[in-house]
Amino acid sequence: MTITIRHLVSALLVLSFGLLGSLIPGGSIETRSFSHIDPLILGAFNTFLTSLEIVSLLIIYFIFKDLKWAFIVSGLCAISYFMVYALDLGTLFPVSPDPMPQALFVIEVLGMIVSLPLLFLSVRGAMNSNKSSNDQVMVNKPYSKTFVYFAFFLVVVGVGIITFATKSAMGS
Repeated sequence: MTITIRHLVSALLVLSFGLLGSLIPGGSIETRSFSHIDPLILGAFNTFLTSLEIVSLLIIYFIFKDLKWAFIVSGLCAISYFMVYALDLGTLFPVSPDPMPQALFVIEVLGMIVSLPLLFLSVRGAMNSNKSSNDQVMVNKPYSKTFVYFAFFLVVVGVGIITFATKSAMGS
């Protein structure tokens, strides 16, 4: 089997998903308290993070269809992962009075490192996509039922994660 940009981008998206997903507040790695931050701001931030996670998984379906816009979205995900980690490592947002655990630091540094080849390969994939002018085909072709069910499942789980993460970050 030939490893293609599609395979590499998909693998990096799954890796990025796993790295960020391991940092859910209340878990074994992200143990800091953010109770001093407004719950609406925390909820919005957790919604952004969870949406990033969901999009990272769902976009893989379109990456394998070699669609230019999917590689562009993947690149935006890479930038988002990089910025999330950079903001936290730079103590810009979210800031906690608790020290950053060593495992959290290591995972965030790894996440930043992984986001760079993800961005590079996403740009290459967008430039080399075979279907850059044929993206209209996807509008006329319905998605598989499996994809729709998986997307719905991810959204339902995502709402639960947002609720759990926000309550945990608030110390509730």
